Order: sequence, then C-alpha cells, then structure tokens
Amino acid sequence: MDTALAGLHCDHPGVWLYLLRTLAQGQPVSLTNIANALKMSLSDVEVALNTFADTVYNEKGDVVACGLSLLPTPHAFNVCGNELYTWCALDALMYPVALDQVAQVESSCPVTGSPIRLTATPTGVSHLFPAGAVLSMVTPVMQVGCCNVRNSFCSRVHFISSTEAATAWLSRHPDATIVSVEKAWQLGYAVMRQRLEEAWTEDLGNLDTYNTPVVSNLHS
Repeated sequence: MDTALAGLHCDHPGVWLYLLRTLAQGQPVSLTNIANALKMSLSDVEVALNTFADTVYNEKGDVVACGLSLLPTPHAFNVCGNELYTWCALDALMYPVALDQVAQVESSCPVTGSPIRLTATPTGVSHLFPAGAVLSMVTPVMQVGCCNVRNSFCSRVHFISSTEAATAWLSRHPDATIVSVEKAWQLGYAVMRQRLEEAWTEDLGNLDTYNTPVVSNLHS
C-alpha cells in the first residue's frame, strides 16, 4: 500500500480536489473559476495543471476530465444524478470518499465483456454484481503523481467479472495483480484521506470553496 500511496501522490491536492468536486456537478471547469475560487493567480493555476499531464480540455480550454471525466470511458459513474465517468476502476471506488457521496458504478469486464455493477460509498462497497467480481491492479510508477497515470496505470486497472476471467487477464498482463473489490476500496480510501489531509494543510485561501453543491461534508 505504501508504494501505491507514493505513486498516486498529488503535487497540488487543493486544485485537484476543487476540480473533482466541480466536475462532479457535470460541467466543464474554467481556469478562471479555479483561480477565483481558490484565490490563486491564473498563472499559478496553469502551473498546477501542467503537473496533471493527462488532464483533458475542451475547445474553450476548460477542464472536462481529470480522473473524473465528462467524456465516456469504460467506467460509468453516476453521482447525484450526474452521468459521469472515471479513468479506472480504482477511481470509481475512491472518489465517493472525496465527494462524500454515494455513486452508482457500472463497468464492463475487459475479458468477457459482461457488465459489472456496484454501489460505492464513503464507507465501502455494496450491491456488487456479480458477487465474485474482482479488480486488476498494477503498481503505479513512483513519483508520477495523480492525473499522470492514465496510460501507465489506469489503462490496466479494471473490474474483472470472475476469478476465471482474472486468470485469463493475468495471462495477458503478467505485471498485474488481482485483488478483491473490498481491498481495492481500502486502498482508494487511504489515497483519498491522504489527499484530503494534504489539501487541508495546503492553505489555498478559504477551504470552504471546496464545498461545492455536490459535497455535504468535507472535513469529517
């Protein structure tokens, strides 16, 4: 777990958290809004976002994906009625912790193509279908950081429908490991708590700005 925590660290957790919670409302996020909300200069926002190399922008230059995505991926993520997506299966498990909301997750097994559904909450996972579904994990590259891992990490972190399908996946991806969905949630929880604590100590202006309408309780 320590290796994963180090590899999934975030250089600008306050900016990342604001992006996550604003994207969760289902709308693109402008750099000006980030700067105003966090009391940062526009140039400092640009510097911070440059460290999130995988961030996706629309034609206006607004952020549309930074882990949580307005653009379709294999991992559908419905929170507060907003149809969103995540870059990987682990994201879908850990973002409800930072959002302090329940999310309905639907993905598809990369081996069988069969659907996998679950409810992800700030305290765990429920209603997993099929019950025997597991998760493929790889070790993130050290010091790459959050939102720089879409190809090296996210592309290989999937929900797998069964242990039999997991065996077939491992035969094609020998660097992966298979973990239970519960264990993966525990890892995601640790990553999110670390980022929340770092955002709290980062002192980016008034942290009440993180409490977007999607979020009910940031500091619990």
